[in-house]
Amino acid sequence: MKRFILVFAVGSALLLGGQVSLTLGLHPEHLAAFPVLGQGILGLVLGSALVVTGLLGLAEGYEKAAGRLRPLLGNRQGDAGLAVKTGADLENHSRGFWRSYRKSALGLSLFLAGLLALSAALARADFLFYLVAVGLGIVLLGFVGLGLIIRGIRTLRQTHRAVEETAVVLEAQPPMAPPPPPVQAARKWTTYSQAERLRHLRRNSSLPEPPP
Repeated sequence: MKRFILVFAVGSALLLGGQVSLTLGLHPEHLAAFPVLGQGILGLVLGSALVVTGLLGLAEGYEKAAGRLRPLLGNRQGDAGLAVKTGADLENHSRGFWRSYRKSALGLSLFLAGLLALSAALARADFLFYLVAVGLGIVLLGFVGLGLIIRGIRTLRQTHRAVEETAVVLEAQPPMAPPPPPVQAARKWTTYSQAERLRHLRRNSSLPEPPP
């Protein structure tokens, strides 16, 4: 889990740095040198690859932990201090995980899309005004985007840890004994009188009736 969080963080830094470098270097009045633009493009490519790898690793790690825990919830007895006690608790944790997962991706996408839209809208503006506006945009978008990313990743880690620790605790417990089979009530026999038995035999007999 920590490894993929680190991969995601490094990829996000490269992706954001590449986007900022290209935004500042592509103004028509002050085009940056090709090596600078190449570094920005390289940051975008490597950052995107690392971000995707980190997100996929986080999702796969949680799914494995939830898959380990799901069959144990109804088969092992845990203590009252466990974070996940029932299948409903696991579903709530899963919804929280994917909500935080989307929040982290949204924070990164918001920064990139906002900075791209800002640079496109101010492409014909004066270069000094462009720098000031882009700088303010980086600060505001970074505050909102990084806030979403940090909160999302923190919740991701807490949710994954809760599910993983619960699975480890339940795996160490012996399986619960199956419930005893239900006791069947004794069958009640119906008592017939002698006349009723004779009528029953005559009704089901294939022999002809005796003459009166």
